[in-house]
Order: sequence, then structure tokens, then C-alpha cells
Amino acid sequence: MPGQLFVSTDARGTQYFGGATIRWSLPVAARDGTVRPGEWVHASAETPLPLLDTDGLLDEGLTERVFRAEPRPGAGSRRTDFGLEVAEARLVSETPWTLSEAARFAIDCADHILGERASMALPSGPSLGDVLSAARRWLERAEGAEAGLLGRVARMATVHRLRKRSSDLSDLAFGLAVVDERRDLDTLNDPDWVAIATTRDAVLASVEALRHQAFPHLVEDENVRYEVDTENEGPPEVVPTPWGNFMAGRRSGAVPAWVAARDAAERARQAAADEGGPDAAAAERAWQVERLEAVLG
Repeated sequence: MPGQLFVSTDARGTQYFGGATIRWSLPVAARDGTVRPGEWVHASAETPLPLLDTDGLLDEGLTERVFRAEPRPGAGSRRTDFGLEVAEARLVSETPWTLSEAARFAIDCADHILGERASMALPSGPSLGDVLSAARRWLERAEGAEAGLLGRVARMATVHRLRKRSSDLSDLAFGLAVVDERRDLDTLNDPDWVAIATTRDAVLASVEALRHQAFPHLVEDENVRYEVDTENEGPPEVVPTPWGNFMAGRRSGAVPAWVAARDAAERARQAAADEGGPDAAAAERAWQVERLEAVLG
């Protein structure tokens, strides 16, 4: 039996996993601070319930909300690459994972693999390290901003600054892709390009986290629609470009913060593999699992 197990859902408690749509009964917090677990949920005849370990979350499960889950004692279960498939389970409590935590996780993943490339400068002046530090600082500052109209204005001003940095990163990535093409190099295997793309993913995660702080209901509706589009439209066509991975056939425009965080983590592992091979990639993944465990508590 693996250790702590999780279920990740959209804002409304729906899990999208593979081709399955699972609606969970959510835990309820009482005024005295205690939490009542959700009701037991039964697997369908076609689809067992997927419970993910921390490693599985990196590939399969980082969405808007992450809950601690437990299988029903004595119910059928099977080990998988991502954790467990079970016949019956319930959600015990919600983890501290939020869109802001997703953005911080993305920033940490990018920062961890930049190394000497942190000094790589954008045409506008700041380095990649400066951009990540600013994103982290602006995210923390926005979380402490006042509520109401003035707070929203402040957060959207920060979003505007971060989007400008994202555009600068795209320009730098595009220029490097042109150079790689002239040298007949594979851009996706260029450690410099991957470092830039990872930084941009972290910035995009921060943008969406700040948008959620300013307009939570609007962004939550967009995020739910993103999940529904993913479920109803089948697997998207992922198109690698110098600006990052784009998904063809999506009706929803913005990429949610957790998607950008997943991309940042994946690119960080790719950068480690490009630099040091499979052992370095495995070490990077182990570091990400440890960092994610610290976030989830």
C-alpha cells in the first residue's frame, strides 16, 4: 500500500482522469475546526477510482484542488504507476494546494534548474533569475493586498507587468529558436531554450493565480470549462513551438495555473535530462516530489 493518496478535482469537486468523469462528495469543515470526510464513492463497472500518490500527481493529477483520500478497508484495489485503483474511496480533507501554490511550485521548479542560466538577460534588461524573483515577490505582495476595487486594480496591474515579461520571454525564445534552426539543432533539446520556456511557464502560472485573486468566479468558470473541454473533445493536439506547448482545438483561451505549473515541472526535468542524462532527470523528479509533498502537507 502506498503512503498518502490524493484526488485532484476542479473547483466543484469533479475529477477528470483519462476518459472518466468522477464526481466526489467533498469534506465539510465545521466551525470548531474539525473536518467531516465526504461520503464513500463507489467505482463504476467500467472505471475504478484513481487515487494518486505524490509522484503520480506530477504527471496526472495537478488540478485546481487536491484532496487527501483513503480507500475503504477491504474494498478491492490494484497498484498502478500513479498510485492505486480502488473500488470504493472517500475524500478525507483538502490540502493547502491553491492556484497561488501552483504558481509558487512552478517558480521553484524553474529556479531550481536555471543554475548559471539565471543570469541570461532579456532584451529589456532583467535576467531570468530577476524575472522569477519578481514573479515570486509580486505574487506574495498581491496576496497581502486589500480586498475590493483597489485590490483588484493592484492585482491586474501586476498581471499586466507579468504578461509583459512573458512576452519578453517569448521573444527571447523565438530568437534562440531561429539560431538553433540555422545551426540545424533541435530547439526542444537546447538547454538554454528549455530554461527560457520553463521560466515563461512559471510566469504564466503566476499570471493566472493573480487573475484568480482579482476575479475568482470568472477564472473558476474558465478553469471548469477548460476541464470540460478536455473531457468532451478528446485528447488535444499538443503543438511544440518556440513559445511553449500549445493545445489545438480548445475553446477556453487561458491556460490554468496548474497546467502551466505542470509544464514548468516537466520542462525542468527535461532540462536536467539534457544536461546530465537520465540520472539527473530522476534526481530532479525526486526533488519535485519532495517539494510537492511540502506544499500538500
